[in-house]
Amino acid sequence: MFPVAFDEANLVLDKPPGMSREECEPLNVYQGEMPDGGPVLISCWKLTREELEEINRTGRVWLLVYSSTTFPVALTGIKPFTPAEPEPS
Repeated sequence: MFPVAFDEANLVLDKPPGMSREECEPLNVYQGEMPDGGPVLISCWKLTREELEEINRTGRVWLLVYSSTTFPVALTGIKPFTPAEPEPS
């Protein structure tokens, strides 16, 4: 699985100090607010063929958080951005 750029991204997060580019590459994210005003960071990831086959086989996705604590997170296969309203003619 690898991160991909997306149109709504408005920030690039760099690797933490002490990590190489091979260990952690820059991550394009959307930084904004949820409808309730809470902060949100959204990133987009592309699965490799092998990962997609394994997910289809098992129906499972694993989330690894490299920390001793975690904030609420969500995984989704549905784009979390509302489509823009067409401009009136």
